[in-house]
Amino acid sequence: MYHDPRRSLSRRRLIQIAAAAGGAFALGHRASAQDRNAPASLKRGGTTLQMRAWERYPAADIPGINRYLDATPGLSVEWVSTPYSRYRDRMIAEFISAAPLDIVQLPESEIAAWADSGWLKPLDGTPGLDRLLAAATPAAREGVKGVDGKVYGLPYLSDAFGFAYDEEALHKAGFDKPARNLDELKTQMLAVKKAGIDEFPLSLAMKRQPGNFWSLWATVFASGGDLFDADNQPVFDKADNPLKAVLEWYAAALNEWKIVGQEDMQRDWGAARTGIRTGIVKFGYMAQYALAEFNVWPDSKVAGKIKMALVPGLGPECIATVSYAHSVGIAATTKSPDQAWKLLEYYAGTDKNGQFTLPRERLLGEGGRSPYPALYQDPAVKELVAKMTGGNDSDFQKLSSMSRLRQATKTAWYAEWELFMMAQFQEAMMGRTGIPDAIKKTADEARRLAKA
Repeated sequence: MYHDPRRSLSRRRLIQIAAAAGGAFALGHRASAQDRNAPASLKRGGTTLQMRAWERYPAADIPGINRYLDATPGLSVEWVSTPYSRYRDRMIAEFISAAPLDIVQLPESEIAAWADSGWLKPLDGTPGLDRLLAAATPAAREGVKGVDGKVYGLPYLSDAFGFAYDEEALHKAGFDKPARNLDELKTQMLAVKKAGIDEFPLSLAMKRQPGNFWSLWATVFASGGDLFDADNQPVFDKADNPLKAVLEWYAAALNEWKIVGQEDMQRDWGAARTGIRTGIVKFGYMAQYALAEFNVWPDSKVAGKIKMALVPGLGPECIATVSYAHSVGIAATTKSPDQAWKLLEYYAGTDKNGQFTLPRERLLGEGGRSPYPALYQDPAVKELVAKMTGGNDSDFQKLSSMSRLRQATKTAWYAEWELFMMAQFQEAMMGRTGIPDAIKKTADEARRLAKA
């Protein structure tokens, strides 16, 4: 659970935190030995900056930092990564224990809570900050803010979600175009199932873990709905909100139509992404950059077959979709703020010549995820996008322009509410509780946390 250290702690809570800290540190040490590009090479003596990341970071990151260290005598970096699903627990344990920290990757859903706890250094007024933020997308600029509206990071990774589909499977089932709404999606998935192409063709990826449930956010937004208003008050329990109908569709897809397998309740979107690349999953909700994995990566078994469409919603056409905007910031306890900022500026922004060198390399290696739109005009990037989309990037481009960040993430309580929401909604989808009751409990919990 998220903990604000300014609130009183019970003895039981202290024991829980201590146990979490031990587990998180152990996980982190195991993870660091598996990091790509030999992170140990970043330890070179002199002043050492402690840097924390989650696993499956872009392959360009460590070589890029090594180049910076080559040009910066007397500086080294100790890089430790942790699986994303456990990254939050590890970092909270490190923050609470006052472990030495300098540069920290910041999930969109955590930055506000961590800043509100005093764990992050505000960057407002730092020379060069405004220039970098001006070059980023509006979503990325919003993603770096805390509850107080201050800036606590630089944009790092940003992307929108679309509906990925196996074009060959769709054609075999008798359809020329992907579904525009949930009614059409039901028809198409049942046809794919009936044709024997795939027993459970659709993945919703509804595992309970941080950074998941993207399909639900995308579908609610595609249906023109909101979960929270501008004041971070829940609106999804109102009679005219589309969430109830979306959850009912999801529950029917799982239990009645059986176009979604029960195993999907234990599958995160990363596992679904791997499933598409290996040909196991035919249809699912994916971030745009995943098209590079599917259609460009040499180990893909579906190269050239996967397309991306707008997200099907309840209405006749897609209204919007969801996006994320992760960032990188500086720990409030850093002993080397100037050196940390210079490395951060290079890592997530520009080099000494004012060029987005590492973000560009990251974009080319990942197939997207850049918060800086100007980089997409680079000839090499355009060539990559053409390969990813098979030369038809119409829907791909629309997704970026219609994407929205998840709501209420700029509160100190979002991360705690998110896990509660996931538990309630998953139980409802599996038929163990009623959908109206799950929605009410989840809305009530949001209101309780907001007042705490």
